[in-house]
Amino acid sequence: MTTVAEVLVSEIKAAGVDVVFGLPGGENVHVMDALRRAGIRFVLVRNESSALFMADATARLTGRPGVALATLGPGAANALAGVAHAHLDRAPVLVITAETPASVLTYHTHQVIDLGALFGPITKASVQVRAANVATIVPHALRLTQEGRPGPVHLRLTNEEATVPAHRPAQAPNPPASAKGAPPPAALTAARALLARARRPVIVAGVGLEPEQPYAALRELAEAAAAPVIVTPKAKGALPDNHPLAAGVIGLTRTDPAYAILDEADAIVAVGFDVVELVKPWQETKPLLWIAPWANDDPPLAAAVEFVGAMEPVLLQLADGEYHGEPTWGEARVAAHRAWLADRSLPSPTPGRMQPQGVLRALRRIAPPDLLVATDVGSHKILAALEWPALAPNRYLLSNGLSCMGYAIPAAIAASLALGGAATVALTGDAGFGMAVGELALLNELGTPVVVIVCNDSALDLIRSAQTRAGKATYGTEFANPDFLQIAAAYGLDAARVASEAECAVAIAQALAAGRPCLIEALIDPVSYPTTPREHGR
Repeated sequence: MTTVAEVLVSEIKAAGVDVVFGLPGGENVHVMDALRRAGIRFVLVRNESSALFMADATARLTGRPGVALATLGPGAANALAGVAHAHLDRAPVLVITAETPASVLTYHTHQVIDLGALFGPITKASVQVRAANVATIVPHALRLTQEGRPGPVHLRLTNEEATVPAHRPAQAPNPPASAKGAPPPAALTAARALLARARRPVIVAGVGLEPEQPYAALRELAEAAAAPVIVTPKAKGALPDNHPLAAGVIGLTRTDPAYAILDEADAIVAVGFDVVELVKPWQETKPLLWIAPWANDDPPLAAAVEFVGAMEPVLLQLADGEYHGEPTWGEARVAAHRAWLADRSLPSPTPGRMQPQGVLRALRRIAPPDLLVATDVGSHKILAALEWPALAPNRYLLSNGLSCMGYAIPAAIAASLALGGAATVALTGDAGFGMAVGELALLNELGTPVVVIVCNDSALDLIRSAQTRAGKATYGTEFANPDFLQIAAAYGLDAARVASEAECAVAIAQALAAGRPCLIEALIDPVSYPTTPREHGR
């Protein structure tokens, strides 16, 4: 007899999944035992949304769906922020929750909430797993997470149904073949003609670059067309930030510096682009080429030519064209843009504090080029996304579509596991740290060499800055912090407190050399954040 739980787990394993993140309840015991017997690693988190963040990071780095598990009722409700993250950050995640059996609902309401209604709006599907459908619905759900625009799929399974013998179809359905045919010749001709007419083309690359990873083809087109490459935060590093055509990042504020180049462009090549990452509404009217693995919808953008499917063949064929841009465009324009940025002065920090920019400078000076950095949400996220020099692709992780706090630490832990135990960095604020502090226990248990850098300014600085810009008093956005070094010691972690760039560099170097998890508390002055109103200062 093969039970529903066993088939569920066997299909997950067949998809190449070797780790599941979660926080189980008594209603998951049969699924948990099936995971154990199948040899699938289970990582016990301290908060259910952490499991979703970890599944997302794993999916992004492996190219396979990530899997998270929670119980019914409060477990499912706690996972909701993580599921919403997967929805708006286009993460291919399978989330499995327990469910109350329908047979008792007429007289039992303890911990009962309508999980289909809860998860339906923020998943690609929310389906109840039964003996009759488990053999077909699970592989379908795993494929669905990655089809078109990626996103989460929710499966619900009662503890009682998990032990029932599963129905096996006579022949398992074949998965649909992926469409990777050659780009339509007429569309290619139109796209080449549009780029040939352009004198100031620009490439905007986004979250859809994963998992295809057409980095070399993207670079080839950029160099052939002398087109500056602007990325959204989740595509940071797709073209290394030290490349002469890397023009910066948009998607953090309405006034990101790279918008200056986008505004001057006369044609846009959108590659894996998704407006979900943008704070500033997309209102560009110049000719646009759409190149993405999903259809141009949600919302549809006005596009002169569209290519939906594999991106690399399109990019390579477009790179074969002959383009003649303005001599002051391309590398020259990017160089002038960088010179303008470098010329801006920053306010000095107060004594005993450091600029948050110093944290990034110290980290970049010490760290290897391919170090993976996961950032949390807040003023430090905006700074890092704009200014962290990403020198390798797919080594910068963040929650941006949803922008959910508490992301960095679990994502960095999962990334280290997915990268075979490589060192990673979680850059977080003191408020985001408080939301994920329980996951430090995982660092102790797993021994993953994650360096947690906590930017301590005792405030929700991004919100405090908004209060200042609005002419309002600071209220409800400042707080007292605990002793972070004592917290680290309680979890058995190495720790250091730094108040200067030099001290920060020494602490980072020691942490990376030790190869153990470590917490670094950086005492920062937020006055030099790009979101701090300069006319007011602090």
